Amino acid sequence: MSLAHFSAGRRAALRAAAAPAALAIAFAVPATHARAEEPASSPIVIEGDQALPGPLERMTPADTNGPAPRDAGEFLSRLEGVTSGRLGGHGNEISMRGLTQDNIAVISDGAYVFGGCPNRMDPPSSLSALLPDDVVTVARGYQSVTDGPPAPGGTVTIDRADPYDIADGLSGGIEGGIESNGETRYVSAQARAGLGGAYVRGFANAKKAENYEDGDGRKVRSAFKQYGGGLEAGWRYGNHSVLSLSSDVDIVEDALFAGAGMDSPWTAARTVKASLDHNFDEGSLVTTLEVSAYGSFVEHLMDNYSLRTPGMMRMRTDANSDTYGGRLAAGLDVMGGVLTLGVDHRTNNRNAESRSNMMGGAPVTITNYTWPDMFIRDTGLFGEYEAPVDAGTSLKLGLRADFVSVEAKRADWLPGGMGAITARQLYATYYGVTDTDREETNVSALARVTHDFNDSISGWIGAARAVRTADATERGIVRNGGANSWVGNPGIKPEKHYQIDTGLSAGNGPWGVTGGIWYDRVDDFISRDTARGQAGILMSNGASIYRNVDAELAGVDLSGSYRFSENWKTNATASYTYGANLTDSRPLYQIAPLSGSLEVVYEQPVWQAGTRLRWAANQTRADTNPLTGSGLDAQETPGHVVLDLFASWKPVTGLELKGGVSNLLDQTYASYLSRSNGFDPAVVQVNEPGRSFYIQAALTF
Repeated sequence: MSLAHFSAGRRAALRAAAAPAALAIAFAVPATHARAEEPASSPIVIEGDQALPGPLERMTPADTNGPAPRDAGEFLSRLEGVTSGRLGGHGNEISMRGLTQDNIAVISDGAYVFGGCPNRMDPPSSLSALLPDDVVTVARGYQSVTDGPPAPGGTVTIDRADPYDIADGLSGGIEGGIESNGETRYVSAQARAGLGGAYVRGFANAKKAENYEDGDGRKVRSAFKQYGGGLEAGWRYGNHSVLSLSSDVDIVEDALFAGAGMDSPWTAARTVKASLDHNFDEGSLVTTLEVSAYGSFVEHLMDNYSLRTPGMMRMRTDANSDTYGGRLAAGLDVMGGVLTLGVDHRTNNRNAESRSNMMGGAPVTITNYTWPDMFIRDTGLFGEYEAPVDAGTSLKLGLRADFVSVEAKRADWLPGGMGAITARQLYATYYGVTDTDREETNVSALARVTHDFNDSISGWIGAARAVRTADATERGIVRNGGANSWVGNPGIKPEKHYQIDTGLSAGNGPWGVTGGIWYDRVDDFISRDTARGQAGILMSNGASIYRNVDAELAGVDLSGSYRFSENWKTNATASYTYGANLTDSRPLYQIAPLSGSLEVVYEQPVWQAGTRLRWAANQTRADTNPLTGSGLDAQETPGHVVLDLFASWKPVTGLELKGGVSNLLDQTYASYLSRSNGFDPAVVQVNEPGRSFYIQAALTF
């Protein structure tokens, strides 16, 4: 059975299941604190006025000011050291330390969710619903071997609030808001109930946005509809132990993309998870036991005719991405520290079929098995030890081995159409490689030290080796079309990252500052490039291919805060990243320019108001020419400065109102990482929204 027929039936079932949840009236009390204390190795704790993000930052969406984010990627891009690129209104792709896509792990409540679009209309950060009391943790760089297969750029974890915060009885809350530019409307609701050790909680959300306008008043294809919900039930027992089972669904319909040749009528993500977090009594050798299993299932449909006027050729791609995984880990009390030993597994299966019809009818003929039933299986063994060295110093040591196996089950399937060849034949044409089955053993390690010099100054230093295996696109994507071909490389080597970072944090009374520097040398960086007969590339037709090169990245992150009176405070951030392709002696593509923010806030007990200045310098180190480089950067972007206003008010207990204006001066600008605008020839990139007014309300009781 084809993916198209298989998906159509499930779409109807998923829509029927998710719609009632999205419209349900459910209520909850948002928690405003993190699930656990910062780990000992963290240089910074986000607390009070000294919100000084170092390599690790933790917050909840309820703690932030600004318009409701269109997805989690847009929310994350508001944090220091995190930038994003835009394809449309939904599906923002985040970048940390000059790395993006599978170099960043996004773990949603313990589960990995990989997008179903080969063109990344649905990156993982767009497939998770953000609730006000979710605990979002961002670790920049490789900071732990226990988080699954290595992600050298960083790890984002989105966790639901601690089940122990759920009181007996029923508690509730609902929030919603509107935004003028794009006519965005959203509502989100939760319900939580506890009875002794048992608890249950659920949520539902819905969002709709039309096309927004940039600062010049041009419409940007960015509309979408999103809705979904979830349910979790569990048992709390013993010493803060929890057994839980959860399931959620997230659906995006009629998503328009100015930066792509297609739009997406449908994307659906379903996730199920079971977990046990057991804490043993004090004095036991084994202190904790974690057992979890999950499955995430993403279906994606994109075409060039149902949501836009088609050209001569109608095209459609049906795709899915199914991920299964689990984890078993135990914490042991060893020599005054905690030794975590464990094993985890992750299997990702991606399958995509592309169809076309030059006669104007619905596409029927399969022209490419775009992901030829790719399986990537990764089993990891890890050990990590954290312990205090003395009263002011802590140490973390970690070691991990990943055993990877890869296969493409449809590599020999022959599509239809004139001049059709199999995926294996296409790999041989471009790389001289025919073996799609691969096995790897990848070893990663890290060491981190944090030290308190005195009550006001602390610092950290870390070194790591992180090995990332290629993903399904880099290894095996297939689009046969001459110069428009896009061909993965089954023989691609894994990336080896050698990282070091160090920094200081100082704070005394009303002020605080943090500064960090980092360096990342990458052997066998997986570079997307154009075929020009380079070493290992057999074609010179300008097709999109993958090859290994050596690269280096480096950067600086700075932040500071100062409370200059009882009611006034200010915060500032700045981040800079440098990237170079050492093999080809050219800038590394998709490296964001120097950027930052400056915020001034006036606070009263029940209300606050402030202004925020967001800025970015021009970026001249760009890889824009496909004849000599990758051509993946749309342009050398000019700098920009954007001014926002925001305010919040709590008139009564349990009610909070927020409002403001984003891009007050109606500036026209684009993120350097955003795609080329393929829909409007007068615009180079997909521009950001122009001036927009918003208002939000949150009710809890």
